[in-house]
Amino acid sequence: MRSFWKLTATAILSLPCIALTAAAADPVPFRIVIKEARRQPAPGLHSFAHAVYDGKWLLVGGRTNGFHRTSDPESKFPSRYANRYLYVVDPVKDASWKVAIPDSIGASLRTTNAAHYQDGDVLYVIGGYGSKDDDDRPESYQTFPNVTAIRVPEVIKAITSGHQEEVAKNIVTAEDERMRVTGGELLKLGDQFYLCFGQNYDGIYKGGYTGKYTGEIRRFSISLKGDKPSIGNYVAFGDPQGAGPNSQYHRRDLVVTESIRPDGTLGITAYGGVFTKTAGAWVNPILIDQYASGKTTVAVDTSFEQKMSQYDCANLVMCDPTTKTMYTTFFGGISLYYYDAQGQLTLSNLNNFTPFINSITTQARSSDGSTVEVPQPPANSLPKLLGSNATFIPLETLSRCPGSHEVLDYSKLPKTSQVHLGYLYGGILATAPQASEFNPTFANSTIYDVFLERP
Repeated sequence: MRSFWKLTATAILSLPCIALTAAAADPVPFRIVIKEARRQPAPGLHSFAHAVYDGKWLLVGGRTNGFHRTSDPESKFPSRYANRYLYVVDPVKDASWKVAIPDSIGASLRTTNAAHYQDGDVLYVIGGYGSKDDDDRPESYQTFPNVTAIRVPEVIKAITSGHQEEVAKNIVTAEDERMRVTGGELLKLGDQFYLCFGQNYDGIYKGGYTGKYTGEIRRFSISLKGDKPSIGNYVAFGDPQGAGPNSQYHRRDLVVTESIRPDGTLGITAYGGVFTKTAGAWVNPILIDQYASGKTTVAVDTSFEQKMSQYDCANLVMCDPTTKTMYTTFFGGISLYYYDAQGQLTLSNLNNFTPFINSITTQARSSDGSTVEVPQPPANSLPKLLGSNATFIPLETLSRCPGSHEVLDYSKLPKTSQVHLGYLYGGILATAPQASEFNPTFANSTIYDVFLERP
C-alpha cells in the first residue's frame, strides 16, 4: 500500500510551488480510488440536477456539449445542446430510459446550473440559465425564476413503464423572482432550505461580462399545498461587511455540502467559488449553521485557505463520529493549484490559469476546528481531466450521519480494505488543462465506481 501525503492549511498562496512530503500521522486514513464501471447506460451530461430512488437515477436538465469557453463569436450556450429529456438510469441493471420534458413545463427544466435538492421523494429544482424560446437570439437567454417540484418515485415509474402522459402530472412549477439564480446551491437544515450564492445572468453569455451576483444566502420554506410550490418564511443573509466584488459572499459555481460539526450538529459549508476582484477563486470556507431556536449564523473561516478544486465539482462527504473528524473529498474540476510536470503543486499562473485538473483532494476538519488539505499524489488521481460540474452519487445502502441527507458515517463503513462508496458521473471532460478550439471538451457519459481503500 502506497503511503499518503499531507498538505497543511498554512497560508502558502505566495509560493510558486510546493513539494509534498509524507505525513508523520495521516490526517486522512484512506484514499479514494476510481475505476470505470463495467456497465455504461448513461448519457453525456454536465451541470444537471439529479435524484435517486430505489437504485435508479433521475437526471434533469444540464447540457450535452462541453465547456462554454469565453471567446467564441457564437452563442456560448447553444440551445441545441440543452438537455431536452428526463433520463432514468439504472447503473446496476445496465438500463436507461428517457422522455421529452413535457411542453407544459416549458424551458425551465432545460437549463444549466440550476440549484437542486432531493427532499425525501421530491426533487426541487430552482433557477438555472438557458434559452426560453429554444433559439439563440440574445433576448431569449435568461436566468429562470422557477421553483419546480418533481415527485421522484412517480416520475421514475412513469418513464420506465412507458407512461409518458403521467410524467407531467407529477411535476409542478411556479415563478418567484427571488429564485432567479444560477450557479448557486440548494441545501436544507431542519425545515428550512438554503439557496447559497449564485448570480442572475440576463442575456446571451459573453466572455468578460458577469451577471448580478446575489451576494446572499437565502433561507426559506417550500410548501406543496395546492397545485404549485410556494416560498414562505423568506430571509436573506448578506455580507455584514458590505456587498460587491470584495465581499466573501461574491461567489458562484462553488461546492456547498452538508457538514457535521464537532458537536455532532448538522451544518452547511460553502467551499471555493468564483470570482474574486482579481478574477481568481475564493479560498476561505463559509460556515452556515441553524440552531434549535431558529437562529441562523454565517461565518467565514479565515483560518483555512483551500488550494484545490474551487470550481463546482463532484464531492464526497463523510464524518467519523468517534474522532469527530469531517472528511470532504473533491474530484478534479477547475483549480487554483495544480500538479506540474515535475509533480510539484503549483499556483495557477498566466501560463496555466485555473486549469482543469484530475486531482482527488480531501479536506480533514478535526474536532478542534482546524483543517488540513490532502491532495492524493498524481499516481492516485482521476483517470482523466474530470469532475467539473459532475456529481458523486453514494450508494443508498450506506449509513448516513444522524439528520444528514448526504454525509456518510465513516465509522459504519464495512471494515474491509476496499469499500464501494458509489459512483462518479457526468460533468465536463477536458482534453487539456486549458480548453480551446484545439483542446475540445465534452459532456462526460462514463460512470466510474468510487472506492475507499485503507492502508
